Amino acid sequence: MKLKIAFLLLLLAILSPFPVQAEIRVDADFPGGNVKVESIDQGASRTGGEDEVMSPNASVSAQPSSNQEPTLSGANVVCVRPDLRDTKSNYFYFYFRVTGAENRTVTFKFPEKSTNFGAVGPNVSVDGGKTWKYLGEKDYYASGTKFPADQHEFTWSFGPNDSDVRFAFGTPYTQSNWDEFMAQYRAREDVRFETLCRSRLDKRDVELFRVPYLGQGKPRFYLAFTARHHACESSASPVMEGMISFCLSDAPEAQWLRQNAEIVFIPFMDKDGVEDGDQGKNRSPHDHNRDYVQELYPSVKAFKALIVKESEGIPLVFMDLHAPNIRGGNNEFYYSHGPIEMEKMNPIWNRFREKLTENQKDGTLKYESKRDVPGRSDGKYNSIRSFTGKDGNLSSSRVWIQGLPNAYFANCMEFGYSLCGNAIITPVSGRELGRNVMKTLAEILQEAKE
Repeated sequence: MKLKIAFLLLLLAILSPFPVQAEIRVDADFPGGNVKVESIDQGASRTGGEDEVMSPNASVSAQPSSNQEPTLSGANVVCVRPDLRDTKSNYFYFYFRVTGAENRTVTFKFPEKSTNFGAVGPNVSVDGGKTWKYLGEKDYYASGTKFPADQHEFTWSFGPNDSDVRFAFGTPYTQSNWDEFMAQYRAREDVRFETLCRSRLDKRDVELFRVPYLGQGKPRFYLAFTARHHACESSASPVMEGMISFCLSDAPEAQWLRQNAEIVFIPFMDKDGVEDGDQGKNRSPHDHNRDYVQELYPSVKAFKALIVKESEGIPLVFMDLHAPNIRGGNNEFYYSHGPIEMEKMNPIWNRFREKLTENQKDGTLKYESKRDVPGRSDGKYNSIRSFTGKDGNLSSSRVWIQGLPNAYFANCMEFGYSLCGNAIITPVSGRELGRNVMKTLAEILQEAKE
């Protein structure tokens, strides 16, 4: 019987006028993955549709329709969109995998109601997410041409060995990236790997990395750094890596820090959001960085308790790392937000800006202090009103920190997703910037009077 089936399959393959095609599959079933698949046209065939309901991490296959013959010359078109889940506004983060498309050219179409690509287009990985390159990188470096802001599709030609190709809005950064970076410090005795709390879904640990104070008596400063309050803002993570690497280096400023300050890093404030591939920004009923009054999220509650307990009576320095909007204007630069209605912090912020301009002048990612956003007494951006909501029942991390009696300096830093000035942002250039940010902090703290 088996021989008869094998013979029939061979006969069908010989008699068929078309070679057998593998199914094109699109999925987000991996850490950080995010996509909604509307439809897949494989040649002249189509599956799915706008009325079809997909699960959050659904995998969709292209199947030939019953009344059409498949064709190798027909267009391969995949219609996708970002999975918003509980995000209240339209947002742009996507990260998906394509398999079964070897030797084919495929066009990926996004909804036209919003811009879905940054200044150099989508990011592409042909090695399963290990390395990335923007689709528009070549054109940008050759002629300064940016990916069209009104273009909502892109095309990719898959090679014979492209069995796992991934596409993302920016450069993804998840738990595995953090673990890979942290591996170099596991054997050090002067660091601590701790757990801040369990995640909001009780699925994962929220990491805390500590560089302990090595001096005598009480430390002069307590330094706290957070990232990924908004899960999709992955460009901030390599910057934190650079800050950590500087803290643990042999630079004189780093040695001074370890002898004068207790330092803690929280790499994933929204840990589940990062791993599950959520947008994170504008999460309903509010996101992690508006939770410093209500404490809906365990990481926010635990972080607040940690800071109050450990920094009591010690000058507190805080930085929160973010990524801005999709493209254009300040979104294609690195910039910082000044203290909010805190005149006592403005001289420190201004000194930080001055020193960072000097330290980053030869860096890949240019820093221009003119792009920084000062605190305002009122208004839509960077004011108390813009962070506290209509009823005052919301607060950002920076606003909450500034309200503590021992707050010395609180700042928010924004790192573009794909472009900074005339340079494309990479994990390498992000780490370089992070090292200089930490060097700058150490220098201005050294200047502080006893």
